[in-house]
Amino acid sequence: MIVPISKNGVAVLTPREWKLIHNQLNADYKIRGEYLLQTAMRITEARFVADHPECFRKDNGAIFLPMVPGMGKRKCKQKERAVLLSPAGVAAVQSLYATNTKIPTYQTMDLTFKRAAKDADFDIRSITTKMLRKTFLTWLMSCYPERQGMIASSAGHTNDTMQSHYITFGFKKEDVNEMRSEIFKWGEA
Repeated sequence: MIVPISKNGVAVLTPREWKLIHNQLNADYKIRGEYLLQTAMRITEARFVADHPECFRKDNGAIFLPMVPGMGKRKCKQKERAVLLSPAGVAAVQSLYATNTKIPTYQTMDLTFKRAAKDADFDIRSITTKMLRKTFLTWLMSCYPERQGMIASSAGHTNDTMQSHYITFGFKKEDVNEMRSEIFKWGEA
């Protein structure tokens, strides 16, 4: 059984672990999973952007999140921001729009990701939809620590939050190399 690294009860997956879970998902959930992972947005933000394609700026390689009452965490430090993407992130957003895939409730997605993880022989205690955001931001911080401010701004966090939540993991060299290929050219539109 695979027991993923977790922080505060939320799994932080390696690229290999994500692929094992991803392979157990149906076509719509593969699209949703990649969209949530590659954008690293909060669920409410991801749902908003899915319903508002005008937020996506393909030419900039970014999503512009306007200030919308009730969207995002109350503690969110930046009410309005640009969510930077990699080429894989741009492709994930385009795929979501091209297939008109909607983002269901957090609870529905949570059950689906847990089921897929169980089918892939994971201990599911820390498997949650939130893991995709935490996973991608951790990959970014593991590979681009010098871009902490840029990553924090894109995620809607402060530098202190980035320090305490995303850089305390010890990954193997091969995991970090796989992370680099997953986030290749992030923020370099």
